[in-house]
Amino acid sequence: MKVLLTNRGFRFLIIGQTLSTLGDRALIIAFGIWVKELTGSNAAAGGAFFFVALPFLFAPFAGVLIDRFPRRQIFIVTNLAMAGVMPLSLLVRGEGQVWLLYAIILCYGVAGVIITATQAALVTAIVDEDALPDANGLLQTSADGVKLLAPLFGAALFTVAGGHVVALLDAATFLAAAACVWLIQAPGDQRHVTGALKLREEVLSGLRHIYRSPSLRTLVGALGLAMLVTGFSQTLIFSIVDDGLHRAPAFVGVLSSVQGAGAVCAGLAAGAAIRRVGDLRTVMLGIALVTMASLVYLAPAIPPVAVGAFLFGFGMCWTTVGLVMAVQRRTPDALRGRALTAAMGVISTPQTASIALGAALSLVVDYRILLTLMAAVTAVCAIWLQRVKTEPQPQQPPQKDLDPPEPESPAQSPETKTAP
Repeated sequence: MKVLLTNRGFRFLIIGQTLSTLGDRALIIAFGIWVKELTGSNAAAGGAFFFVALPFLFAPFAGVLIDRFPRRQIFIVTNLAMAGVMPLSLLVRGEGQVWLLYAIILCYGVAGVIITATQAALVTAIVDEDALPDANGLLQTSADGVKLLAPLFGAALFTVAGGHVVALLDAATFLAAAACVWLIQAPGDQRHVTGALKLREEVLSGLRHIYRSPSLRTLVGALGLAMLVTGFSQTLIFSIVDDGLHRAPAFVGVLSSVQGAGAVCAGLAAGAAIRRVGDLRTVMLGIALVTMASLVYLAPAIPPVAVGAFLFGFGMCWTTVGLVMAVQRRTPDALRGRALTAAMGVISTPQTASIALGAALSLVVDYRILLTLMAAVTAVCAIWLQRVKTEPQPQQPPQKDLDPPEPESPAQSPETKTAP
């Protein structure tokens, strides 16, 4: 991990991501509050979150773009485009312009799909393969750490200065992220697909790659099944607080912070876990922790429920980092963007459906039954993954020295290698 932090390119990447995530998360919560104030409708406010999630269903189409152009350029252009979109919020003056907020949020969702997958593909051109587990873990830790504070920051800034200021702040963070990645030297990051665009063929190529790889096929299938129930937690957390703990709804914020703390700790430990047990086993352990969290949530007391929230955040983080690592390792670089977005699309579809399904079921089914169902389904998924045997990984061409190492200090040993 220390070697990673001496890698100039990786430092700029993680700084850019941190700044961008701060602005993004502040924007999402602020726009939700803004819509609520303009319309007085909880459903309309919830629509803001829906438009963020919707583009992930079409993630495979973004993979075509990511593999047709240098990933560094895509990252920069996408961030610059969003910096230009955000000031459109200055036109919002009343309920009649809520549609414009939705349009901006939808654009943000599309950009989120592109940036997330582009970053996962770009990091492989910045660090050595041996450093990838730690790199993915640190990037996830950075994102989850910012998520702990950004909603509070966004809500407070909206209260003090209004939604226009929050949107302009997010535009500034998009510019900062673009500037950071512009400073990264990655000459090995080139166009991987050329020739006439065959949209259907290129979209399906990522899905075919996952299907033809026994490990990835099982991993994505098991995670998709798990996501079909883990989305219940978005609604059930309110039932746990209200019916189980008999606390005010605001206590959900406390549990969300505990869950975020679990995710931060998981990100720091993810690299070591992947090196020790492998990416597939890391995902399996993450799902098993979600199973444990679902059962612990049944206890009608704050301490065990807090432990459950921590375990849930920890487990979900490991599933994310392990999935990204598994796809990176088992996919040729020319196909990596399409494979990553295909995996995102397959997993996001049941996850989005489960959020709506959980909200509907919570009206007619006791939350403890739904938690038990979550535990049962995720346990089956963990057992399914535990039985998977790893397969040989594709041979990648030798990687060039992408980012010149910084001068070594006299104290450094001659054997110390700086990640390219």
